[in-house]
Amino acid sequence: MAHRVVKPETKLAIFQPGALEPNLARLVQGDREAFAQLVLFYNESLYRWVARLTGNSHAAEDLVQDTFVRAYQAITRLRPDTNLKAWLFRIAHNAYANWVRNRKGKNSLLPNDVLDTQAGPEELAQENETSQKLQQAIDKLPEEWKAALLLRIQEDMAFREMAIALGTTEETARWRVYKARQKLMETLEIKREDAR
Repeated sequence: MAHRVVKPETKLAIFQPGALEPNLARLVQGDREAFAQLVLFYNESLYRWVARLTGNSHAAEDLVQDTFVRAYQAITRLRPDTNLKAWLFRIAHNAYANWVRNRKGKNSLLPNDVLDTQAGPEELAQENETSQKLQQAIDKLPEEWKAALLLRIQEDMAFREMAIALGTTEETARWRVYKARQKLMETLEIKREDAR
């Protein structure tokens, strides 16, 4: 399998799809090319998750950058059996937790392009209302539930990886997703009954 070389002069290289998964042994040795592969491979999924958590693209960019800086500082201490994805998401989760403690303002978890642009005015209005209700319901979830739910539905992360990323047990990760879904269903059902 040939390794892809990341050229420093290539602008926006970190956003190019199709990057190879980084080699853990090379990462532990401090290989910069392997770290560039790590960034290429995980940047998009980390950004997508953090952007949904924060609801703020600028904050998400900063938190993902901070994640990679912290990862680079700790990379030589990795063990050979480390799950890179879970390890990076754990660093990102810690950065997000710090951001939540210091934030001012409200989260907005749904992307602006969630609505169907082919729909007519009535359908768009109804989709917008539904989207807003879902957004409000997600906003009200406890941070731990929200983080777990988004890892599961957005990143399709296994519960074992989620447990590592969130610093908890696999059962707790399952429970958080379950409780988040249960709370969303209750909240959306109550809003639907209120609308009648």
